[in-house]
Amino acid sequence: MNIKRVVTLTFSPNGTTARVADAIAQGVGAPERLDLDRTAFDSRWTGEALQAGDVAVIALPVYYGRLPKLMVEFFRYIKAEGIPAVLAVTYGNREYEDALLELKNESLEHGFIPVAAGAFVAHHCMAGKLAEGRPNGDDLAQARELGEKAAALLAGLDRLDGLDLSVKGNFPYVPGSDLPVGPATDRSKCTNCGLCQRNCPVQAINPLDFAEVDGWRCLFCTRCIHSCPAGAKFISMPAMREKLVILENMMAAPKANELFLI
Repeated sequence: MNIKRVVTLTFSPNGTTARVADAIAQGVGAPERLDLDRTAFDSRWTGEALQAGDVAVIALPVYYGRLPKLMVEFFRYIKAEGIPAVLAVTYGNREYEDALLELKNESLEHGFIPVAAGAFVAHHCMAGKLAEGRPNGDDLAQARELGEKAAALLAGLDRLDGLDLSVKGNFPYVPGSDLPVGPATDRSKCTNCGLCQRNCPVQAINPLDFAEVDGWRCLFCTRCIHSCPAGAKFISMPAMREKLVILENMMAAPKANELFLI
């Protein structure tokens, strides 16, 4: 296969997943590149028709052992037929459970042929002490190497028929979170700048009252918490705060990334 272009498809509310996808794309080393960041709500109303010679890098974060609950939106208006793909999930040093298998199955359903995949450790979006500083230089070097190996593999193939990438995971998938939860707002700190509402990937924040979060829509990606200039958004539920402390203590030992090739 003659690789002409690498196309990244990413959902990365806090930037770590995008860094992994970028490193993989660098490793693929195609002469052309197109980045399709599907994080913003509006971005998922546009798309691209991929073509022969393209290699896709598809990367998303893991929430509760599963992919974000927006796969229909994520792949909407992306046309692919037999396009090889390198898959990546990022997770906060706990477990990625069935997310990588779910991404494999979703990508197959939308016309991609997975040829390589990786589960990469990244800073936990809620437990601040988990995987701080990751992905680090070593993680990104492994991501680039995954891209290089995928490109070398594809360069030696004339056809992609019959390829079946094996990744970890089980089906039926582990149940995701179905509880209506979301960050709380300290109204005494909120300046009504609206940054949280404009940047929410799923538009879960009321545009008429920025302190109001729709827990059914919220992914708990914590983008609003990390980006609020006044520090007004926070995790309020005592049970969740206690669980995060336990998680930080139990999962402190750094985990290794896991890579998969055809």
